[in-house]
Amino acid sequence: MILQGMLLSLVVGATGGEIPDVHYVSKVVTKSWEPIAIKEVQAQVEQAVLEPLTAPGTMRLKKVKVSDLKGGAYALRINGRFVEEAERFTVYLSFGPAGQDNLPTLFAADTSKALGRKSRAEMMKRIRAAAKRAATRLSKSLTPWLQRTHIDIAPGDAAPQLPMRWGAIEIPPVTDRRKAIVTLMDPRQPDSARSRALLDLKGHVFDQQPARNAVEHCVLRDPAPKLRAQCVNALAPVARSHVPTQRILLHAMRSDVEDTVLDVLLKVSKGFVGLSRLETVATWLHMIASDATPSRAADKAARLLMKEKDVPNLEVAVAACLLQEAVVYGKRHACAQGLLKKIAPARRRPVVWRYLNQASVFGSGERMTYEDVLRAVVEDRKNPPDEVISERLLDLAERPATGRMRFKVIHLAGKFAPATATTIERLLKLSHETRLATNCISATMAVVRRNKALAPATLEAFTQLDARAKWYPRPSRSNPRQDLKKAQKRLRRMIEKGSR
Repeated sequence: MILQGMLLSLVVGATGGEIPDVHYVSKVVTKSWEPIAIKEVQAQVEQAVLEPLTAPGTMRLKKVKVSDLKGGAYALRINGRFVEEAERFTVYLSFGPAGQDNLPTLFAADTSKALGRKSRAEMMKRIRAAAKRAATRLSKSLTPWLQRTHIDIAPGDAAPQLPMRWGAIEIPPVTDRRKAIVTLMDPRQPDSARSRALLDLKGHVFDQQPARNAVEHCVLRDPAPKLRAQCVNALAPVARSHVPTQRILLHAMRSDVEDTVLDVLLKVSKGFVGLSRLETVATWLHMIASDATPSRAADKAARLLMKEKDVPNLEVAVAACLLQEAVVYGKRHACAQGLLKKIAPARRRPVVWRYLNQASVFGSGERMTYEDVLRAVVEDRKNPPDEVISERLLDLAERPATGRMRFKVIHLAGKFAPATATTIERLLKLSHETRLATNCISATMAVVRRNKALAPATLEAFTQLDARAKWYPRPSRSNPRQDLKKAQKRLRRMIEKGSR
């Protein structure tokens, strides 16, 4: 019922009461292992995903050919595949805009429990359960966007989370006792001996499963980063087409923390195609959103994402990236300066507001990140500033934790905040802080220039400010008292000119 309620909100909130058409397609594939007929599995997966959507009046669901997918207001793709060796089934759901472009593309996936040696009924039960779990997480990710007029300003309690559940990675046990396999899998052996064993096995990973599995164990478990990188390279040719190996390498990308290993994994993963490509892009997003990812690897993942045309879950990942605990500036720089610009301007506010409203901006790295975010959401020259953020700029200026960026936010408030008496009152209240006074006076004048009817009241407020403010001198800094006198003269001229 969660997905049904989510899509009912979509009907009411996103289309002004009109019931949108959602076109969908579904497809199930397998490489070789097919424990249940594909057509039967496809029907069951489709039913498990769409079951909550069948209530009358929620939307017009229409199954179409791939060529007609974009004919509705939104598009839903339902994909699934059997993964041999692992003996599991993965469901992929992609929901995105078609005729209407007010929602981002979102992606969710889930993998069933092991299907091997289970009855047909139990296998189908596990497949349906995975499909329902994926649909539930997709709905949770979509709900904030469907209700964004209410929640995108409040920071909220829960951190953004990618709607992904990675299935368990299990490499079949290796029982082959060949010397090269035993040596490679024994971490007590010298690095040089394990490296020679890898050379002996490298040519057999294509056609011998024990050799391939031994090298996969090396990727995940060997204690030497250099050897793990060599094992990734050894698997690169077979990973072009072998899904279980692809999934092991993607798991390694999400769990390894060594730059030397992640560099090779990123390079190999660029060649993955089809459904594995969806998992690859989702893994790159996981890397930029995770605190554990080293800065250099996160930056490289972000550069790869910037080359993608359409990145599902990008908004969620960038929001998580900006909020992560890492203190290294470079980890957030690529998100703030590069990936944020890939998001449509109308969708950026919910992505950045929690960060803007919580960040403590005192170090130079945090200041540059904060400035990058403001530049993307307020100062984008090709798009008008976000109206709601413009209204809330003074909220940020009033936060002591905004620190070194308070000056910048006050300046932007003068340019973009509503030109009202309330804005001027808040600016003048802030101007009692000596270090902010000059900026507040300048911003106040910028507001008056946008609404000259405020000039007489502002002049009176400046007179009261001059009498009450207790500013202390700051060597080599502008004198607020002198700046106030100059502003009063400009206001008098403005009033005299307007009365003629």
